[in-house]
Amino acid sequence: MKSNIILIGIILFIAFVSNAQKSKIPQPKTNISKKENIVNLSQRINSYPFNKSSQIRIISYNLDFDNGNVTTNISADALSKNNDVNNITTLEFKTPFELPRKNLDSLILENVTQIKTLTIPEIEKLSDILFNTCSRLNTNCSKIIRGCYIPRNAILFIDENNKTFEYIEICFECKTKETFGKIEHLDLSDYMYNDLEKFINGIGIKTKYISNSK
Repeated sequence: MKSNIILIGIILFIAFVSNAQKSKIPQPKTNISKKENIVNLSQRINSYPFNKSSQIRIISYNLDFDNGNVTTNISADALSKNNDVNNITTLEFKTPFELPRKNLDSLILENVTQIKTLTIPEIEKLSDILFNTCSRLNTNCSKIIRGCYIPRNAILFIDENNKTFEYIEICFECKTKETFGKIEHLDLSDYMYNDLEKFINGIGIKTKYISNSK
């Protein structure tokens, strides 16, 4: 009887060890939250404004506008009149060119310095930068608000009728953008602006002030 009890105990012990060996050891959770937020190419191309675009162009302008020196247009006659204490002279400040905010039919590219139509591989790269830069980085992608806003570049989205229906206007100096409509899920971190500027420079478009650029 005693031997049977010992045998049963041995069998139970072997069964317990066997089950313990078969059970999986819990694996530590890896930080995959960033990868889960990656927007794939199909999702990017099917998102507004890419889904309505037949062409995408990048332009540069205001390259001759130096934000460190605000200039005014004032004639010698107006300046002489300003010596009279009874006269007030209104100075006409030179302001940077900006894209229209209300009606894109008024968009005129005569102030544009450079223009480049993107190839399909360039569009793929551009969309990846706009949507995924921060998601690829395991870091805090907060945005710092700055205030100069002298846009020198814009991304123009062109429809099948060769009309611009949307844009992203960019000031790389203050890392700020304006759009005509609402473009959702854009990466607005400083890292995105840095990568976007490198991309734009890489295709030959200038992004910084150049004296006598024209």
